[in-house]
Amino acid sequence: MIKKTFLLALICIPLFGYSQLSSSFMEMKSDPEPDFTKYEQLLFEATEYIFDNPVNFKSQEYVSACRIVDFWKNEDTGVNIPTFGKFYNSLNPKSNQRYFYMVAIMNYILNEKLNNEHILKNTKVEGQKFSQQEDVRESQIGGARIFLDYVSNQENNLPINSKSKKFVKAHKKGTLEDIFFD
Repeated sequence: MIKKTFLLALICIPLFGYSQLSSSFMEMKSDPEPDFTKYEQLLFEATEYIFDNPVNFKSQEYVSACRIVDFWKNEDTGVNIPTFGKFYNSLNPKSNQRYFYMVAIMNYILNEKLNNEHILKNTKVEGQKFSQQEDVRESQIGGARIFLDYVSNQENNLPINSKSKKFVKAHKKGTLEDIFFD
C-alpha cells in the first residue's frame, strides 16, 4: 500500500504544480483592474511551464501559460524586456523564435527578482547607451541561455534556423558572450 501511495504521489505532484494555470488565467483575466505584483508569481510559473514542456498548442495548460505571458507582455509591469540586437535579429519571427526568446528573457528577469532579490529594470539610464547597460546585457544573455537550452533539445519542438545555429554552438562551447555582444 505504501509503495502504491508513493508511486501515485510521484506521478501526481508534478501535475499539480502547473495544473492551475488554466483556472489562474481565467481568474486573472476576469480581474477588472489586475495588479501585476499580485500575479508576478503566476507569470513566472507560466514561463517556467513553457520551458519545462515541449511546444504543444493542443495542450490547454500550455496554451494557458502562453496566454498568461501574452496578457502581461504589453502591459506596464515594471518588467521591461530588451528585445533587440544581433541575436534577436537572427531569430525567425515566423516560427515563434522571437516570441520564445522574449518569454525566456521574462523568465530570467522574474527568476532573478523572485528567487535572488536581484531587480533588472532595463530602463534607460541618463548618459548610458541602453544596449550597453549592465542590466540590459544581463537580461539578454540570461534569456538567450534559457532559450538556447530549450531549442537545443529537439524534443521541445522548436526548431532553430540556420542564422541562429552559430549561437547554439557558441552556447554549447561556453563562448556565447564572446559573439553575443560583438
